[in-house]
Amino acid sequence: MDMQAFLDQLWARLAEQGDFPTLQYCIDHVFSSLDAERNVGEMASSILSDFSLSQKIIRLSNSAMYRSFGGEVTTVSRAIMVLGVDTVIHLTLGVRVLDFFQTVPENRPRAAQALKQAMVAAEFTRTLAEARGIADGEEAVVCTLMHHVSRLLLILYVPEAWDRITAMCEAGEQIGEDEACREVLGVSLGEIARAAAIKWRLPPLIAGAMSAPPLPEGAMPETHADWLGAVARLSSQAAASILAGQDDPTADSQLLAEAQRVGLEPGHLGGALEQARVLTTSMAATDAASQAGGDPGEQGGKPADALARLQRVVAEVRQEGKAMSIAELAPFALESAMRALNFSRCFLMLLNPSARRFGARLAFGEGMRDKLDQLSFEEGFVPDVFHFATLADRPLLIEDSFDKEAAHRVPRWYRQAMPDARALLLIPVRVRNRCVALICGDWGEARFTGALTGEELEAIAQLAGEISAGFLRSAPAR
Repeated sequence: MDMQAFLDQLWARLAEQGDFPTLQYCIDHVFSSLDAERNVGEMASSILSDFSLSQKIIRLSNSAMYRSFGGEVTTVSRAIMVLGVDTVIHLTLGVRVLDFFQTVPENRPRAAQALKQAMVAAEFTRTLAEARGIADGEEAVVCTLMHHVSRLLLILYVPEAWDRITAMCEAGEQIGEDEACREVLGVSLGEIARAAAIKWRLPPLIAGAMSAPPLPEGAMPETHADWLGAVARLSSQAAASILAGQDDPTADSQLLAEAQRVGLEPGHLGGALEQARVLTTSMAATDAASQAGGDPGEQGGKPADALARLQRVVAEVRQEGKAMSIAELAPFALESAMRALNFSRCFLMLLNPSARRFGARLAFGEGMRDKLDQLSFEEGFVPDVFHFATLADRPLLIEDSFDKEAAHRVPRWYRQAMPDARALLLIPVRVRNRCVALICGDWGEARFTGALTGEELEAIAQLAGEISAGFLRSAPAR
């Protein structure tokens, strides 16, 4: 079978099972919703519409890429501002590729093992990039994942061919997977990965790195694509060593030689291997908790350490916000408030002075981007909770919006958009004694317990004050 005939057969099998269109949509969505033309709020909103994705982005941002900046990423908005658009795009792309293969159930034992190797290799690459201070580390991670995609595609969609390939490798003929793949299918694993990258419309550099041949003995990478390909192969070797239970992979002379060719020293190699173990264990534990229904401590209502979270958020926004425009500050503060108070959904309404209407401009949470047009009310007074909040100096908490004493104060437009919201918190943002914005957060169906203490209300008011200060800084001098 020639290469093109096999690839046509492979894509046909993906299409028959309905998996290829799903993955293609996910990848296209990453590039369409995350790009340099969008502002931080729009990009963050796109990621935060998927809770699992946003948690992984924050965790991975903290695992390696942000540590060199000497702080902690607590929000997607901050990850975008600090790490940069390209890094977050590659980070999201890597998560999406992994998520796709994790949801495919067939041939589970072998696929799970291959997927685990891909994850270990990706973590190794990420910490390798950190050790060397490489800014585009997530680009290398995507290349490493794509290096493993060909193996996963064969295991999941052409298992009979993979059986023959593994049989050849285990027969003591001193033949590697790549050579065996070419003999069985007429195409190498690298060529399959490159074809997949092109098929899924990934950037040309990533596709090119997939087809970069192994470096001749003693040679050094001459191009960025050569380096990416060499890192992917090194990471695969390292992952295989970890999964094989090798106590000291740095003792492998071949691994050391490959590491030196991509700019690693023995100490860097050992550190990256150890961190890959730690991070992969952490990811597996978090994913297991997510599949079991999430962290019980994060489900429903205000978190027990809300005051400490709020105080940390206020300090962070106060320190960073002075250098931000209101377009940058608003999503950062909104998402920070959402995480501090464990909101299920959160949106920011801005006053249009000429139209005398409040309208939602920014929203986080599942499905919220599609509801923005529904969230609007006029400035003139109506006796409902939103108008009461615009007149208040402090945040307004409605503990049970379905209670008969409160239900008639919840406007129809809000109830239609958020039919399950039981408790909601409205936070007015005032400038020159006029409410110019309103933050609204809710906890979904969860009952609100614990009330809000005076200190917590004060911290929330301080956060609103920082947003108010941002509006004043952005306003033209009068």
